[in-house]
Amino acid sequence: MLPEMSRESVAEWLTVNGWTPERDISEKAGEFIHHAIQESNEEGCPVVAFEGVENFIRSYGLLRLTHPSDPKESLIINPTGGYEGDFREIEELAQEIGKRLFRVGYDMPEGGIFVLAEDGSLYYLHHTGTYYLGADEYEAFSNWVRGNLQSV
Repeated sequence: MLPEMSRESVAEWLTVNGWTPERDISEKAGEFIHHAIQESNEEGCPVVAFEGVENFIRSYGLLRLTHPSDPKESLIINPTGGYEGDFREIEELAQEIGKRLFRVGYDMPEGGIFVLAEDGSLYYLHHTGTYYLGADEYEAFSNWVRGNLQSV
């Protein structure tokens, strides 16, 4: 496992991947969120966007965050990327942990789904299980890069 990353090193990694603290894709963010909500309704597991989702997508949406030690691995921040049945899994996790959740991205080539909770924490739904990534995006990004996944 890679060593723990400081908030500054996570910010540097984000910057290398096209992020800036002022980044704001508000127009696109609304479209993405609306599409994800429609998809969840079609699956019969409706989700509701909350303020944290909008803030997260505005700041990180459309970024492809390449893993620093393996350029074949990346985290794509886009709530429209996922698989049929994701919202059922998200609904089950939400009931289990007692928090509203919203899909915000996925990683490649693993195909795991990143889910944001209403308290700002992030979770990772993967074919091997469900994992807690961190209390905020910096901790979650660091843990994803390091492969530090805590089973839920």
